[in-house]
Amino acid sequence: MYSDANRYILRIVLHPNREIAVAKTPYCSLFSLDFKFLHHGVCGMKRIILASTSTYRKGLMKSAGFDALCVAPEYDESSDTFADPYQTIDVRARNKARAVARDYDGDIVVGSDQGLVYDGALIGKPYTVEGAVAQLMRFRGQTLCIATSLCVRCNGVEKCAQNVAKLVFRDDLNEETIQCYVAADMPIDCAGSFKIESRGSRLFSAIYCDDPTAIQGLPMMALNGFILAFERGYATAF
Repeated sequence: MYSDANRYILRIVLHPNREIAVAKTPYCSLFSLDFKFLHHGVCGMKRIILASTSTYRKGLMKSAGFDALCVAPEYDESSDTFADPYQTIDVRARNKARAVARDYDGDIVVGSDQGLVYDGALIGKPYTVEGAVAQLMRFRGQTLCIATSLCVRCNGVEKCAQNVAKLVFRDDLNEETIQCYVAADMPIDCAGSFKIESRGSRLFSAIYCDDPTAIQGLPMMALNGFILAFERGYATAF
């Protein structure tokens, strides 16, 4: 069917104005095609609503080809705090999705929450340069966990997952090195005081995670599967 010298496939392209066109695409790019066709209204397919205004989550959705509508959930997450930090993160992700789903019934609503866990407690954001340096000095040689919970809701049905990554901080970091890092990355709005997608990777000796996008705020591997399940109509309550 294909020749090595000229391997092409035909694909349907849906333009923003809903016009359908046939495009000739190199076969080698078959697996790089995005997922925009999943949620542009073809055959009754649903919109995707991201229950967040996080630039990190929005960027992950965009990189994966999802043109999601971002909506800030009207939800006070401080009202849901439990002794188990992993439960806290799970409940907050569910309630974010539920808060937005009230106004977007029938659409696919994506809620997510993330927390950094150390010594059995959630670690907050430093908000200042001094606070960031103090956090990183405390973490030298320690292992922390990043838990990222996901809740995808549509028509009252929810599919949820939690990803837990383990991060091992280097034990040879000195205060000068940490100060230089904080000045370069300015991670004052990040729990744990690091941006792993940037220079923060230099702070660790090992990272154990089955989905690296989860560390950035949204577990895209699980999310892709959940969206496909809802689009194809085989997602059921459990």
